[in-house]
Amino acid sequence: MFQHIRRTIQQELLARRSGTDAAERKAFARTLHRLDAAMRGDAKQEVVTVPIMDRPMQGFSAGTLYYLFREVFLEHGYRFSCERPDPVVIDLGANIGFATLYFKLHHPRAIIHAYEANPHVARLLRANVAANHLADVTVHEEAVSDRDGTLTFHISDDPGTLMGSVDPARGGGSALTVKAVRLSTLLGKLDRIDAVKMDIEGGEWAVLDDLLNSGQFARPKRYLIEYHHQIGSEAPRLSAFLKPFEEAGYRYQVAARTRGITDFQDLLIHAQRD
Repeated sequence: MFQHIRRTIQQELLARRSGTDAAERKAFARTLHRLDAAMRGDAKQEVVTVPIMDRPMQGFSAGTLYYLFREVFLEHGYRFSCERPDPVVIDLGANIGFATLYFKLHHPRAIIHAYEANPHVARLLRANVAANHLADVTVHEEAVSDRDGTLTFHISDDPGTLMGSVDPARGGGSALTVKAVRLSTLLGKLDRIDAVKMDIEGGEWAVLDDLLNSGQFARPKRYLIEYHHQIGSEAPRLSAFLKPFEEAGYRYQVAARTRGITDFQDLLIHAQRD
């Protein structure tokens, strides 16, 4: 009883700290209470559905849904302001659709291209887009890289971890052959690109190389990138990744949680040009 009361108080405080207005704080609190109840419930289901911001979202576990809700919604990692009511957004590494939902709630008229290479995760992405009637969202079950064709994609044997990467050190023990496409091909077909969100577990270097080689790099107005720093034994090279943004006139900010100096680290990079 006392533990339940304590959790409820903690959830209310977290919602208050994270919400930007009263309505959002209330929606955050409702979602946290529902996630808490789901995590305390039967964990034997193959797929669970929990209302996230009063929208039904399927996931492989309640714990996974909680993690994604905190990362995307409570931390506002993908928040951006746009001068247009209908921004064109490319969501690379869309996972089960939390960032896509976040974009649609903040920009209801957004036009979104959502890419997810893991076929198990892409199945839930499609289900969540359909269940929430998200208009103008196109799901692409493809990896985005520096070439068209196929590539080897590594995933975990536990789909609930949501891990997947072209880098085996970041993906998992199971290897799949998946369709690969170049981001520059899509950019070349669009009149404008207001935001590129990228969370592809180490594949960001291949995408950067493709955009630079194709001359498409500076077309997006902004990038929202989760950069994966020092995967495995990889030497640090963040400065080389940021250099093209500086040369193309993007202003940027970087956010991170500090760890041991040689440890792997997720960095959030927001880059925008005038």
